[in-house]
Formats: sequence, structure tokens, C-alpha cells
Amino acid sequence: MGKEIEAIKKVLRSDDILFLIWGYALTIGNLSHYLNEILFVPNRIHSILKAVELVIVIIAIGFTIYYFVKIKQKVISHDSLSVLFVWIAMVVSLSLTNVILFSKLHKVDFTLQHPLFMVITAFAIMITGIIYRYTLVIIGGVIFAALAYACCSLDLNDQMLLEAIGWFIALVIPGHILYLKKKH
Repeated sequence: MGKEIEAIKKVLRSDDILFLIWGYALTIGNLSHYLNEILFVPNRIHSILKAVELVIVIIAIGFTIYYFVKIKQKVISHDSLSVLFVWIAMVVSLSLTNVILFSKLHKVDFTLQHPLFMVITAFAIMITGIIYRYTLVIIGGVIFAALAYACCSLDLNDQMLLEAIGWFIALVIPGHILYLKKKH
């Protein structure tokens, strides 16, 4: 059992790059969205910030595909594959939630949609922590869920700020800790 846990920790330490890529991409994207909405900026800068949000996510998706196809293709563990499918299931769940909300409300209510998306995301974060046996990620998922609940009483812009904080706590901090442990 001890060798199995060490092997899992080794795989997790190699996946720290995904924690960092996605953590920073989503933190910066949500923070950029928040700042773009609360600051008075010219339309040109507003458009540039929107484009930056999109480009960051596209780069994160591209790197993730590259990572699994080229880097991990021969050494992908059962745990890494499980986590990949958890996040794919999360994206499908977010899409279905959007369709259900629209079919019932006949409009998109982003102030309702966003906290619901955060709750589903918090679940994926916690499951990731459980699969990898990494308590800090589990705690990050719980904090993400608490922030989702806090979002219920806020407008959408403030929800984006809380989500940015959530991504930083749930993925960036654990990603850096894993990276530092790997270096030592």
C-alpha cells in the first residue's frame, strides 16, 4: 500500500502543471472579467481584455490536449484518467445545467447560473482531491463551494471576483506546493 501511495503522489506531482495552467487561466480570466466590468475602460481595451480571456482558455485547452496526447500517452495512470473524465463530466454537466435553466426560465439568468456552475465545479475539484488523495485540493473544493453559496447574494461582477479567488485557492496554491515538493 505504501508503494501505491508513493506512485500516486509521483503522478500527482507530475500533474502539478495542469493545476497551475488551469488555476492561473481561470483566475486571470475571471479577474480580467471582473476588472473589465468594474473599471471604466475604453471600448478598445474592453475588447482586448475579452480576447485575452478567450486566448488564455484556448491555450489551457491546447496545452491539456498536448499534455495527455504527447507527454502522458504512455504513462497515464488510472487516477489521471479518472480525473480527466471527472472534468469532462463536469463540462457536460455545466452544459446540461445551462440547457435546463434556459428551458425552464426561457432566458439566461447569469446571476443564478454562475453559482450553480461553481457548485458543480466545486464537486469536480473535491473529487479530484479525493482521487489524488490530496487534502489541500479537497479543502480548496470546499472553499470553492462556500464561495458559490456566497455568490447567491451578489451581482455577477462580484461573483466573478469570488470565483477568481476560488480558483486561486483551489488550484494555484496546491499546484505551487506540489511543484515545490517536486523540486526538493
